[in-house]
Amino acid sequence: MTDPVRSSAVQVLALSIACSASAALGLIQPGLPAPLAGALCAVWACAGIQSLGLPALALSAPILALSPWGGWEALVAWGVCGFAATLVIRLLLMPDGESLRMLRAELRDAEHERTLLHRHIQRYPALLDACLEMSAARELDQFARVLCQRAREMLPEVREVQVFLGTAEEQRCRASCDADGHPCAREAGADEHYVAAEARSLIRRGSGSLRMLIPLRADRRQGRDAGDSLRGVLVVNLLTSDVGDRLALELLGALGRLGGLGLAAVDLVNQARGLALRDDLTGLFGQHEFLRRLEEQSAACRRQGISLGLIMCDMDHLKRFNDQHGHLVGDAALRVVARALTSTLPPNSIACRYGGEEFAGLVIGYDLQALSALAEQLRQAIASSTPVADQPELHVTASFGIAVARVNQESARAALERADAACYQAKALGRNRVEIAS
Repeated sequence: MTDPVRSSAVQVLALSIACSASAALGLIQPGLPAPLAGALCAVWACAGIQSLGLPALALSAPILALSPWGGWEALVAWGVCGFAATLVIRLLLMPDGESLRMLRAELRDAEHERTLLHRHIQRYPALLDACLEMSAARELDQFARVLCQRAREMLPEVREVQVFLGTAEEQRCRASCDADGHPCAREAGADEHYVAAEARSLIRRGSGSLRMLIPLRADRRQGRDAGDSLRGVLVVNLLTSDVGDRLALELLGALGRLGGLGLAAVDLVNQARGLALRDDLTGLFGQHEFLRRLEEQSAACRRQGISLGLIMCDMDHLKRFNDQHGHLVGDAALRVVARALTSTLPPNSIACRYGGEEFAGLVIGYDLQALSALAEQLRQAIASSTPVADQPELHVTASFGIAVARVNQESARAALERADAACYQAKALGRNRVEIAS
């Protein structure tokens, strides 16, 4: 007999004895009123209702022994029958021990899930803060740091977080942290490239751990149709905790969707900035951005002791060329100069369209002789190019002035002015030539 059944049988037996003793007292003591003995039986029965339920009322049956047709025989009969009937009813209504254990286990699981759910619900307001902070980011590195930090704060069981950004073919870790907040950057693997290319989440389960890769899309088109658009992957390694896994995955999925929107916002800002900083016709930087970068590079070159060279280029007779062949052909001639600059200047150089028909270039690490040879190479590249493919007889030329900034003696703007003066001297001396600033 299981413990719950044994306990119930003891309660039934004790209550039966109490009620029978009350009825026997009424039979033994003639002076004791029968209603008083019956009341005692009723009191005992009502006291047992709290633990035994309504079947406890059956144990008040010994009160019938006090009736005119009762007696000691009736007391014994009613007592035995009441005990047996109540015990049977109790056994039928009460679940067995295994059912009780299952019920208690379900209650514990429900309480555990309720606690986890409450904890995760409290974390959801953090998603709003993460969304606001990511929407305020204006640079990719800033966005990656915010996303990485928020993922770590929202899920304390996280062991590692990495944020990869780039194209589908090239992903680079822009931000990372482990459980202690230390960087844990690594190279993108096959999983990261798959998630970035296909824009699908990926889950890898291990012994006591879980690794989730969530796509971040700046372009909302699915899969490979997005081409070379900006996209990324949020990689999270966390410890597993039964039902908590599902809630953590839902929370990370929501954070990934918000991250995709934040990445799209950063991408749009960069595109708008690029349109504002670059010349629409040639794709080169405009004068304002070139001058800003000139100051930055000049300060860096002074700190590192590296020479800073400047090239000014002015197209020869562009107005006459436009009048003879039309502005569309003149625009093609401008693009010829832009292509020559981008293809000939070293990779760390900066080129811009300085004015209507003027161009400028910033070259780092070249002395005056090397800079002169580079400008001559540019001049020849422009003179040998053809603005219109079906009119090979059309050519344009340009005049060049060059200068190397005098370290700790002049500003970068002053060196640019000297290069510009040398360019005007080249035009005065016959055009289509390179002059070195004095």
